[in-house]
Formats: sequence, C-alpha cells, structure tokens
Amino acid sequence: MRFSVLTLFPEIIRQNIGSSITGRAWENGLFDLETIQIRDFAVNQYGKVDDYCFGGGTGMLMMAEPIYQAWQTAVNGSGDCRRRTICLSPRGHVFNQAKAAELVEYDHLILLCGHYEGIDQRVIDEVVEEELSIGDYVLTGGELAACVVIDAMLRLLPGVLPNEEAHIRESHTNGLLEYPQYTRPAQWRERSVPDVLLSGHQANIEKWQRLQSLYQTLQLRPDLFNRLKLTEDEWQELILLHKTHGNRRNVN
Repeated sequence: MRFSVLTLFPEIIRQNIGSSITGRAWENGLFDLETIQIRDFAVNQYGKVDDYCFGGGTGMLMMAEPIYQAWQTAVNGSGDCRRRTICLSPRGHVFNQAKAAELVEYDHLILLCGHYEGIDQRVIDEVVEEELSIGDYVLTGGELAACVVIDAMLRLLPGVLPNEEAHIRESHTNGLLEYPQYTRPAQWRERSVPDVLLSGHQANIEKWQRLQSLYQTLQLRPDLFNRLKLTEDEWQELILLHKTHGNRRNVN
C-alpha cells in the first residue's frame, strides 16, 4: 500500500511513522510513504502558500493552487490503481476502526493536511473525496491526524504486527472494548490476577474475556454497548458481574 501526505511539515509525518512497529514495517518495505511539501509549489519565490480570507475572519487560509499542484504530483506517480484522496478536517466524519478497515482496501491513499485557518474550499471540491476527523476538537494542523489514520491502517496490513491475528482481538474490532489484561507477577501490591487466567482452561478463559469485554463496553462506552446483541445467558452473567462489582465498590 502507498501513502502520499500533502503537508507543510513532512518531518512530523516521517518522525511518527518512522518509529516503533510502523517504522520497522516501513524499513521492511511493507508499505510506501511519501511526503510532498506543499510549499514546493508556492506561488512565489518566498514560499507563499496562504492568504487572507475573503469575507474577513481571523488567520490565513491555504491557497488552492499549491495544494492542487502537490496533489497532481501524488497522482502522477500513482499509476492505474484504486486511489482515494482524504482531507484531515475537524468537520469530517469521525475516523474509527471500521473506516480503517475500509480504507486499507485501497492501493493508494492521498492525505491532505490543512494548516493555519484551513484550506480554500475550491481545491477541496476539486480533488478531495472524503473529509475525516479524529475527534471533536481542533488541532493546529492535520499532520497528527494523518499519523493516526496511517497508524491505525498499518496495523491491519499483513506482516506489520508480529502476531498476524493480534488486531482481531483488540478494542473496537468487533464492536467491543478489550478485556483487562495482566502480566507477571501474579500478585502486585495485594492485587491478584484473576484465578481463571491462571487455570490453563482455555474455554473458561475465553468466556471470561468475552464477559469482561461486554462489561467494559457497558461501563465505558454505553453508546457502543447499545448496538450489541447479547444472548440471554450473557445478559444473566453480565447482571451478576455488575452486582459483584457494585458490592466491591460498596465495601471499599
């Protein structure tokens, strides 16, 4: 898969994606990443890529032509493939795991990072097929959002994670939050690992994990929980678990 990021700050992209697991995947050629400096297509020799907003307003707006030329550079090197252009924007649809799984099916993703007050709408209308946000807040630029999108997608590519099936059991993959996890020692500051995880009984462990995922989702993300379809047995077990946790809090 190939990523082209149109940006004024390519170092942010390359430093983030070039680290840790994604960095190793990049070195191993599991994906291609190019950063295209929008300022290389500035309208004058001083690198001008922004101007005042028509109609007033605070701040400067990124101009259409430099962005368009940067986008053309990405497209010209793309060839005949399944491609999509996305603008990172606080007004876009909120990015999630399902969207990551959808986008990873493309061959080439072009990510446009805005800055300053934003981007001239005309170039968005001309080249952008989708606007994405990573949350209901405003950042100083789209670079960090682009890194989030790329990172989430790379985890789904074969060979990026050491365990090919690791992402299948993670939060949000099946509409649930992940269950609590533990490592050695089995007891730490008078807190013990649940006995079932030490039992070696895989069926009981998986049943516990499923129930804990349901409970975590109910407690932390009721909006996700309301979309789930539970069996009658799961409802009964969840009610019992809720009562048990409630009693523990009352004791404390």
